[in-house]
Amino acid sequence: MTKRSGKLEEFDRRKLEESIRKAGASHETARRVAERINPPEGTSTDELRRMVSHELRRENAALSGAYASTRSLRARSSSDLKAGVVLLHEDLLKQHGMTSGQSAYVVHMDRRTDVHVRSAESARPAEILMSGSDLERLGVSDGTRVNVRFKT
Repeated sequence: MTKRSGKLEEFDRRKLEESIRKAGASHETARRVAERINPPEGTSTDELRRMVSHELRRENAALSGAYASTRSLRARSSSDLKAGVVLLHEDLLKQHGMTSGQSAYVVHMDRRTDVHVRSAESARPAEILMSGSDLERLGVSDGTRVNVRFKT
C-alpha cells in the first residue's frame, strides 16, 4: 500500500476490517467485504477506499456512503476555536467534495458532536483542529484519533 505520505506499508486486512466497522458495518459484513479486497502491490490508500466503497455498495448503499465519507484524523486542540467549529486542511475537504461551512460530526467511541467545518491551511491533512470543550465532550485528549463523518 502507498500511504498518502508516500510511505509504503504492507496491506493489513485486520486494519481494513476495523475501518469498515468504524463506518457502521457489522463484524460479519466487515469480514466478508475485507475478504473480497485484494489490492495489488503499490495501491494507494485512496484507490483502496474506492475499492472498499464499491464492495460495500454491493452489501448496503448507505454503508458504502458512510464509509466513503468517514475519515480518521488526529484531534488537536485550538484555543482560537469556539465549540462546534472545526478546522480541516483544504485538500481534505476537496477529497471529499466538501466546502468550508458544511456540516459534519466527530465521533469517538460512543460519543458524538455535530460541527461546522472550516478550511484552514494551518491544519495538517491528517488532523482536525477542535475547541477544548469539543475534545472534552468527546472524552478525548489532544492527539487522540477521532472519526469525522461528512454530512452529504
